[in-house]
Amino acid sequence: MPAQANKHFLEAVVNLSETQDIALSEDVYSEKGVKLLARGAKVSPAMYAKIISHKLVKPIEVCIAAGDPPSGAMLVRIAEQVLEELPLLASICNWSQGRVNPVGMLSKCKFSASAGTLLAVAFSRSEHAARHAVMTSLIAMGIGNAYRYNDSQLMAAMCLGGLFHDVGELYVDPAVLGGAKLTATQWMSYASHPIIGAALAREVCGFDTTTQRAILEHHEYADGFGYPRSLRAQAISPAGRILALAEILSALVQKPAAFSRIDIALKIMPGEHEPELVTLVNELLREGRSAKPEKIETLEHDVNANVHSVFLRIADVLTVYDDLVAKSSTTSPAVKTILDEAFDRFAEVQKAFASTGVTSLPMLDGKLEGDELDESRFEAHCVFNEIAWRLQKLSRELVLKAGKMGENDSRALLRMANALAGTAEHEATIEESSNVAVEPS
Repeated sequence: MPAQANKHFLEAVVNLSETQDIALSEDVYSEKGVKLLARGAKVSPAMYAKIISHKLVKPIEVCIAAGDPPSGAMLVRIAEQVLEELPLLASICNWSQGRVNPVGMLSKCKFSASAGTLLAVAFSRSEHAARHAVMTSLIAMGIGNAYRYNDSQLMAAMCLGGLFHDVGELYVDPAVLGGAKLTATQWMSYASHPIIGAALAREVCGFDTTTQRAILEHHEYADGFGYPRSLRAQAISPAGRILALAEILSALVQKPAAFSRIDIALKIMPGEHEPELVTLVNELLREGRSAKPEKIETLEHDVNANVHSVFLRIADVLTVYDDLVAKSSTTSPAVKTILDEAFDRFAEVQKAFASTGVTSLPMLDGKLEGDELDESRFEAHCVFNEIAWRLQKLSRELVLKAGKMGENDSRALLRMANALAGTAEHEATIEESSNVAVEPS
């Protein structure tokens, strides 16, 4: 951890201090040996200025303790609430080993003062933060149990990894977290949160390496188009692969017609997740769906316009790629390799889009009605969302790689990234505005 406190983390701590006591668990010294604050002092807005301008002997994260950190009982209350609200969620984590089940594991969670404070600050970010963390933990434990029955180390990592997977976001500017469109520089800042989270898991929480890697890899995907390290397949730890899938499912499972959404998301791009994990999730969910059939939403979106929009973006990407290939003499061989790999992936997205049959729906306009029309429109809506999400993921990958390149190389990669993201800005540099959509975690 850096010697100087992170501005955004410290602001979040001060904000939390307005609703609960947070005290210093030990004296705080500057790197030069000056005692800045005494043990027992309460964190307050006035304390911010004393800390933020100094490098410290010890990170501030290990020097503070919340008076009311999250407890096992609190986690259980949240878990029981979401399980009652979302029957499909119960399908994933409906298991027990003797007296142990996911809710029981949450009830037994005990954290060090530093870890508990970190989680308290993370949960205070928004009203949904604690709910998302608990849901991700429950889903990860459910998948982990089906994947490796009775592996206590993996289950502990899934429990803690789910709860703490987003703590790194505390160190990112809140304006970035709330932005629908980010500049390239902002996106690179956001994409660092798994690295920060893993460092916190190691140096503040004292978690084992399995949990650390799960947090580090919770946005990695088997096809290599995740972040922060673009790992592929078996290079990602089992815990990381499970937590990445659980994190996605935690967002989908609370939406209307969740099973259908999950089914489309997992089918549309094979290779993103380990096939065995996808099969296990489908098996876990099947019973829950059969017990209570879903009601499909009635959507009034314009399928014709959406199909046209996707075709325009595909055509734009093809045009930009051809132009970049024609100008490849101005960029490095490394960029050509990156662009070729990205284009191959783009071709897979094109293929997936065509295979869904959505492009034929406009021809059926006026021929469908009632439930059949509702189901077709709903499936089309899900397909458009998933295709857009895949193109954004690919765009993000190019933005991250552009940040490590020289000016000409970064310009080429960002031009392709913007085409994939569906923006008109094709000539951006890292310093300029590259509009890359960021989905909520």
